[in-house]
Amino acid sequence: MPILDVPGVYINEVTSPGVIAGVGTSTAAFIGPALNGPINVPTRISSFDDFLKTFGQPQADGTFNPYIVGPRTFYMAFGVRGFYDNGGTQAYVVRVGTAKAAAWDVENAASEVAFCVQAAVAGAAANGITVATQAASATGAGGAALANPSSKIGVINGLNVTVGAGDGAKFRVGDIVTREDPADPPASRAAITQITGDVLTLSTTIPSLAVGDTLRIASIIPTQTTFRLASLTGIFSGSVVKLTGMDSTKAAIAEPALVLSVDPAGFVTLATAPARAKTYSMSTAAGFTTPVLISQEFRLIVNVPGKSAQSFDNLSMVPQHPGYVFFAVSSPDVNIVAPETPPVAAVPDNLIPAVASVSQTVTGVDDDPNAVGLSQYQAGLDALKDIQDVNIVTIPDAASNASVVAIQQALVDHCIAKTDRFAIADSRPGAAISGTPSVATQVTQIPNTRGYAALYYPWLSIPDPTSSGPIPKSLLVPPSGAMAGIYARTDNERGVHKAPANTDVRGVVGLERVLSDAQQGPLNLAGVDVLRIFPGTSQVTVWGARTVDVAENDWMYVNVRRLMIYIEQSIKEGLRWAVFEPNGLPLWQRVKRTLNEFLTRVWQSGALFGATADKAFYVRIDEGNNPPALRALGQLNIEIGVAPVRPAEFIIVTIGLWDGGASITES
Repeated sequence: MPILDVPGVYINEVTSPGVIAGVGTSTAAFIGPALNGPINVPTRISSFDDFLKTFGQPQADGTFNPYIVGPRTFYMAFGVRGFYDNGGTQAYVVRVGTAKAAAWDVENAASEVAFCVQAAVAGAAANGITVATQAASATGAGGAALANPSSKIGVINGLNVTVGAGDGAKFRVGDIVTREDPADPPASRAAITQITGDVLTLSTTIPSLAVGDTLRIASIIPTQTTFRLASLTGIFSGSVVKLTGMDSTKAAIAEPALVLSVDPAGFVTLATAPARAKTYSMSTAAGFTTPVLISQEFRLIVNVPGKSAQSFDNLSMVPQHPGYVFFAVSSPDVNIVAPETPPVAAVPDNLIPAVASVSQTVTGVDDDPNAVGLSQYQAGLDALKDIQDVNIVTIPDAASNASVVAIQQALVDHCIAKTDRFAIADSRPGAAISGTPSVATQVTQIPNTRGYAALYYPWLSIPDPTSSGPIPKSLLVPPSGAMAGIYARTDNERGVHKAPANTDVRGVVGLERVLSDAQQGPLNLAGVDVLRIFPGTSQVTVWGARTVDVAENDWMYVNVRRLMIYIEQSIKEGLRWAVFEPNGLPLWQRVKRTLNEFLTRVWQSGALFGATADKAFYVRIDEGNNPPALRALGQLNIEIGVAPVRPAEFIIVTIGLWDGGASITES
């Protein structure tokens, strides 16, 4: 707030809480077998070409084949193609399979698994890779020497000591100095607090210091963690080092240490653990050598048959180190993976010893799509749990799997648990309309809690992209991929509140079965969405918009459930700013204004029913639903009611006769 002292106009900017933008609704996720690509890794794509490059098998002519057609056909690639043919734009693909990636566990000096080298591509072909480790050092074997300037003292004036001409530049504020004495008594030490030319100001007087003595850097005692290096080359924050030098008797000594920090002036600070017990002489007398820090890294060597050896130098197991192995290794052939049980060894037991040939701990196994079952699909669903922008999930190969019931139950359970996505399920291939088994019985086996899924029937007939010859063959494929694209197309053209029905299916030539009105009726009431070809046309049309939850009117329609997902997730994201704000009337009013503005836009788009906004929705935030007891718990309760527009599924025309002709009234 400005100081109001001079008459005039003052501007005070106020930051508004913003508006709720609305989340996306049309990003699909496909789960299934593929010929290539990572397993159980959600991969975002924006075109079918992206799918080909990641999940297709490279061909000799430079193209990619994405289709698995032997010994039987698998359908995820066809589903992804149908998604983009029908207006889809963004998707995630999760490849599932039985393939195993070859792996090599690299152990530290404590015999713990420090990290795993894993083949980038699963399969038996990677079993020929070999892995080795070697000792390495960023400083080199000679190490980084400690700074050890010295100079004859010319004048002593209290705490001010004058050194030889030009020698003041050799020292730094923070250096610990003493008089030259191989015994180097601990009491004869002082820090340099100021340097003016060749005059050094000390923190305390040094006993017995006299004109003509040599002033030098004090020896490194066990409790000293900070000192200066002559050069920082090869020393980084996170470097595991060996402090090497002599004691006062000129005996060689060495201890491990961990560098915590490095500053531009050359000072390094060591961690207090591992503790040191020895004193490293900095004497300039004859026969003494200056201590050095020798960094302790390792080298990883990966040999891939038919390629040059890949060598990754100066790697470390310390996250602060620039050579941290999980970040510093980049290879098209292998990945560095953390072990299931993180290592706990401290310096120096966390160092990686030299191993000429690291033992292979996992043998690579080729993928067998025919063996993919519930456990693999569940792993694919689990991989999607942390992906926030998925709105539609489908498993095109579930319907043709022997475990179809369990897989589709897992698919829908995933969407129910996440509450931010919708499942599209396929009928079994060749499913009958009624009887046992049939699509009518299949729909009863799909979880129907709160309408998080829809089931489509029958399968689509498409030109077979794998066929050759002058007359293309046709192929039956599950409809879920095309339906996901239709969901996206309808969302983009009309909005998520529009039922994805009474629209054409593109890229198809027919249906597995053509149904009549009489055949569709019972299926529609049971929650099966039927694809139709009407008499006199060849166009495949989506002629159903129900969820599998036909028992609850609130969640009977696909567009209502997906609209509510959109509203709920938009509010969840759009009100994040209110968390930790003071829970009082000003906050309630701001939140209510924000929600009213958002829901008004939803109503204006045609998604809510009502002649006026207050007929279409309400927002309640008051002391009635926020009593003192709940406010004391840090809770802000908001009650929202909306009236979603439901599709006009049945157009009822009442016809009456009158003398002048027919009178038609729609109701």
